[in-house]
Amino acid sequence: MSLKPVLLMLALWWYGSLHAQYYLYSPRYIDSLQQLLLQPVSDSIKARVSFQLATYWVSKDTLKAKEYIARGRSAASASPFLLQVANATEAYYLFYTGATKQSEALYKEVEKELARSPVKEALTIRSTAWSSRAVMLQKADDDKGYIRLMLANAIPLAQAAGDSATLATHYVGVGVAFMNLDQNEKAAAYFDKAIPMLLRLNSESRLIAAYKRSGENYVLLKKWDKVRETLAAFRAILFKYPESDQYSGYYMIEGLYLKEQKQYRQAVRSFDKAIEKASGPNKAYVIDELNFYKLDCLLEAREYKKALAVLKTLSSDPRNMEMDQNRLEVYRKSAQVYAGLNDHANAYHYQALYSNLSDSLHESRFRNDINDMEARYKTAAAEKDVATLKAANAQAALQVSKNRLGNIVLGGACLLLLAFALFYYIYYKNNKKLLEQEAVNHRQQLKELAQQQQLTITRSILEGEERERERLARDLHDGLGGLLSGVKINFSSWAKNNLPAATDGPFNKIMGQLDHSVGELRRVARNLMPQSLIEFGLVTALKDLCGFYMKEGLEIDFQPIGIHPGIDRLKQVHIYRIIQELLSNTVKHATASHILLQCSQNNGIFFITMEDNGIGFNPKNLSGKKGSGIKNIKNRVDYLDGQLDIRSEPGSGTTVNIELKVA
Repeated sequence: MSLKPVLLMLALWWYGSLHAQYYLYSPRYIDSLQQLLLQPVSDSIKARVSFQLATYWVSKDTLKAKEYIARGRSAASASPFLLQVANATEAYYLFYTGATKQSEALYKEVEKELARSPVKEALTIRSTAWSSRAVMLQKADDDKGYIRLMLANAIPLAQAAGDSATLATHYVGVGVAFMNLDQNEKAAAYFDKAIPMLLRLNSESRLIAAYKRSGENYVLLKKWDKVRETLAAFRAILFKYPESDQYSGYYMIEGLYLKEQKQYRQAVRSFDKAIEKASGPNKAYVIDELNFYKLDCLLEAREYKKALAVLKTLSSDPRNMEMDQNRLEVYRKSAQVYAGLNDHANAYHYQALYSNLSDSLHESRFRNDINDMEARYKTAAAEKDVATLKAANAQAALQVSKNRLGNIVLGGACLLLLAFALFYYIYYKNNKKLLEQEAVNHRQQLKELAQQQQLTITRSILEGEERERERLARDLHDGLGGLLSGVKINFSSWAKNNLPAATDGPFNKIMGQLDHSVGELRRVARNLMPQSLIEFGLVTALKDLCGFYMKEGLEIDFQPIGIHPGIDRLKQVHIYRIIQELLSNTVKHATASHILLQCSQNNGIFFITMEDNGIGFNPKNLSGKKGSGIKNIKNRVDYLDGQLDIRSEPGSGTTVNIELKVA
């Protein structure tokens, strides 16, 4: 059975952990927070504690949650930053209580206000706000939209904030979304990113949540050794806390493992233990999920009467039945149960409900895809207008800054003249020391000038190289390529009238060699300057490049996200050359079977991420290599004022992250 319907029901499994820590024993933690409010602490601490308590009570007592939000707002009234934290907490409350539109509007306000904040924590709050908006898409069964917002907005902000805990939580969320899309290998890659980070942070509470979802994913992948390892790691943390309310997750993974081993009765007992231990803000969702698993075991064991009782529990939960995928699963299982009980009338009834809902969902998703494409087009146009307005505002601000600077310089000159008259004698005594310092400064300036000159030379070489490549490609393709094609046509025409049939074999061999020469000439021209880049732009050229390198046993997954077509032509060429060199090196040396290439753009920053599952290497050994591939990549990254990060180790594949400035 696929876990997809159940996982969709738990789109919010990790959501609360972004607003407040996820604790192994919640009552003790809540008591400590409430006691802290009674102490003589600052208003900012009272505000933050109130927001954490509000997040905790949202799922248990909405009136208490609302009361703590109000108390937090009152304590935060003097801090614009904490007022936005209050807005983010209230947006979470509105979302949980069903006011989705109001929640999204408030999250947009948080993003707008905190985008200008110099406080580093603002990056984390913005990241959380974007992830919350992504969860709204996930709850509407749009996992692709969820992944798009997480990769383009939430994760880059968490990386910029240096917030490893939030970043790891985002990775787990993206892993769950890939599980919903049945892309379990990709899900495993994101879990494998998150868990080492959480181990370094010693964040046991978040590790529990990550182990839970990672364990489910390993069950789907049928990696039984990994499932047992995960259970052992889960147990090592959890069993230190006998009072913890997180045992439900452990027994759920244990039940899934037993279920896949066809030990159905033992699996049902594990799921019953998990249901008994279920608690926390998502208790109802967790119990529904466990009942789905329990139902599968009962069906496999052909215990149809017990299965019917579980189905009635699931169908009576409005939270469960409000989600299309869960309702579809209930109808399908109901038809199976009633068929097993020989109640054919009810079996037919539920089969009809299943078929009608399935057809309706298919049509709805088709309409949503069309609407999504239209929305993206409108968004792109709006972003272009906003960029124009920002440029005008920046120009005006620059002019004001210049005027202010002129006044400051004039006043400073007057003060400097006065200071010179007052301290002339002191200056004279220390003249020798100042001269020595000036000499040091002069040497530093010469060093910086040399570095700048070297960078200018490198840029000139790269620009000249690309211009020469384009000229050679054009001459080869249009000149020599045309001549060879003409020779082929003339030769073929002449041979038709002058060569006897007996010479067809040698003639065809010569024509084949000529065809191969023309093809090789065009391949060389394409490598010098790809025609698709000139005619159709960067995204199409990169798709063609990935297609060129793909072969049997090597899959390249290219994911372009939000790439603007207006990037400067020369910068597009440099981006193309960087990716071409990366792919060439990977194909030659990595022995990989899968390459993930992801390109995205956030305003004036262009991101390149390439991951492969090859043999890996030690990056420290790059300095001793004679090849010029990495050197060429570094030169082009420096040309675009970017950053290059290569992470690899033998046997563990390679990950390359590049940031380039293309504004």
